[in-house]
Amino acid sequence: MIDHGRGGLKALPFVFNVNYHVFVGGIMTQDTQAQELKQPVGIYILALLFMLAPLGNIIVSFAGSGVVNWYYPAEFLELVKTIPIADWLWLAGIFIAGFSLLMRHKSAWLIAVISLLVVLAMNTYRAFTIDDTVINPDFVRVQILISILVTFSVLIIAFYARYPYLDRRQQWMFPTAHRYDVKSPVIVHTGGELAGLTESVSTAGIRIRLAKEADGLKGKTEVEFTFSELPGLKKVKAEVIEFSGDVLRLKYKHFGWGARGVLEAWLKSKNG
Repeated sequence: MIDHGRGGLKALPFVFNVNYHVFVGGIMTQDTQAQELKQPVGIYILALLFMLAPLGNIIVSFAGSGVVNWYYPAEFLELVKTIPIADWLWLAGIFIAGFSLLMRHKSAWLIAVISLLVVLAMNTYRAFTIDDTVINPDFVRVQILISILVTFSVLIIAFYARYPYLDRRQQWMFPTAHRYDVKSPVIVHTGGELAGLTESVSTAGIRIRLAKEADGLKGKTEVEFTFSELPGLKKVKAEVIEFSGDVLRLKYKHFGWGARGVLEAWLKSKNG
């Protein structure tokens, strides 16, 4: 509740506490082997709730302030002026987190996580330093602690639900490389040579369907492979993003602009 210079805004747990366990089940148990990116419906719902939470906090705080006719425009604006800067900061952080989660890019989701961490830190500080002159301070502390717990739960969801909802091949600061559905033979070098066929190729990564299951790839974090149709390219070093049976997903490492240009030109010619 706004205490007009003393207590600031109450944290609004009910806005966040919308069966987040349902979202955990819906998000974290999806089939990660699906070839197409999945729609993060649960995250979108949470994002909208985060964007609505600041207004919800303000309305609930004003409604419980004891001010008569608080909902009249003139009175409402006067109450808005009493909101401390610190409260505006964490309310803005919640809104920014929600807006960022609506964008399917790992940089945007990183901004959301950082914003939530800032809000989490601010609410934790308020929980332990709240002014005891506030009406019913214990109740306010409980609300803040619940808000902290729910925010932390959402942080976990945002972190572990990155894939398969975000493209593994995304660059942090650049647009996502275009994927080409090209089928071309490759050789994966793992001490021996494993034949495979590409299913999806971009200038950032590749998905390979191996000719047979390869137990020798289990536990490996890096491999090298060559494009049979591109003898001009040397062995490509890559990070193993996912390995399951005969499906291998890789992200290129130390793949220079020259090699990217050669690969891009070849991919365009295959789709031309």
